[in-house]
This record gives sequence, structure tokens and C-alpha cells, in this order.
Amino acid sequence: MNKIFIILFITLCASIADAREFRTFKDKQGREMSAKVTLVSGDDVYIERSDRLRTKLSINIFCESDQKYIRDWAMKEALKNGAFEIRFTKEESDKNKSENGGIITTSYKAWYEIVLKNTTQQAIKDLRVEYICFKFTDKVAAIKRSEGEFERINGEVLFESLAARSEEKRPTKNFKMKETGLMDGWVWSGDARKSRESKDKLEGIWVKVYAGNSLVLETARPESLMRNEVW
Repeated sequence: MNKIFIILFITLCASIADAREFRTFKDKQGREMSAKVTLVSGDDVYIERSDRLRTKLSINIFCESDQKYIRDWAMKEALKNGAFEIRFTKEESDKNKSENGGIITTSYKAWYEIVLKNTTQQAIKDLRVEYICFKFTDKVAAIKRSEGEFERINGEVLFESLAARSEEKRPTKNFKMKETGLMDGWVWSGDARKSRESKDKLEGIWVKVYAGNSLVLETARPESLMRNEVW
């Protein structure tokens, strides 16, 4: 008896939950229909009516408030199912070389290019990528690498709208970079263990992707940054 009651209870709960997914839609002529949205692809809306008939309609036949509901529904579904992919590339400006006192110095700027891809079938608006870039500033004539310092730059880039199945890229702020080396025949005075060369490096980037005010993706390259650093 208890087992039958449990089965009936579960069935009832499922029916109630299913019923809550249905809502009354209205077209531009004021005609009403009880249905639920099952898929949105571009301007095509796939619905299931309360009589279980499934069909495809254009979003444009619905009244303005229902069009907004459908697009909001599609957005929520997309964000739940991994709407974005992101990747990073290191970029550099032209390099300038100079010589002074036996030291050859190469100066340039470096930054990350953030490439954000919308993997869904609909455009997504109001996207923001917050980032932290990390740089190692190598100390000239250092004996150990640990004598250098880590720098970080915080910033954000905006994507007003990202079309379906498309990607766009944005640059981060840039770092001033420097490489040094001794000319042939020159040595550092003092400790012979001093390195003949120094080289600044971009060490990584940590990003958070927001759609509106919702955090939808967080990642870092390398991933250890999220464990070892503080946002």
C-alpha cells in the first residue's frame, strides 16, 4: 500500500511540475494558447501545447511581452548549457633596441587578446569580461629568478552583442616589457653568478565572464592562478 502511495505521490508531483511549465501565450491578434517553449533557434520557436501537439512558430507572431518571455527563456537555457568558449593569445608591439654602457635593452609592449565565442543559436547581449593579467618583471643582473617581481593589471572589456555562432576579440591593457643582455666582452662587476640576460614575461590571465549581472564563465591560463592568486 505504501509503495502504491509513493508512486501516486511522485506521479502527482511530476504532473504539477509539468503543468507549471505551461503558460498562456497571446499572439498579436489577442488569441490565446496554453503551451510551453521547448527550443528557440533564431526567430523560430518550438512549442508544446497543453494538448501535447508540438509545432514550430515564428517569434514574431507573439505579442511583445511574450516575445520578451521567449527570448529570456532562450537566454537562461543557453547560459545553463555552456553558452561560451574563450581563449587567449599573447600579442606584442614592435621592439625597440638601444645600447648603453655595454647593455643592450629591448623595449616593447605586450598584452592578451581575449577571444569570446557564442556557441548558441541566438545573439547574446550585454556581455562583460573582467580580467587580471599577470606579468613577471625580471630583475637585471639577478642571481635568482625569485629576485624579480610579479605585477598584475585589472581591467574589463565589453561585448555589446555577440551574434549566434560567432566570436569577437578584445585586447587587454598592455604591460611595458623589457629584455636586457650584455654585449660581447662585457661582464657584471661583483658576483660572477649574475645573469647576463633578463627577460620580462606574461605569466597568465584570469577572467570572469558576465551576462548582465550573472557570472556565466570563469577560467584562467594557467588554471593554477585561481588556486594560488587572489582575485
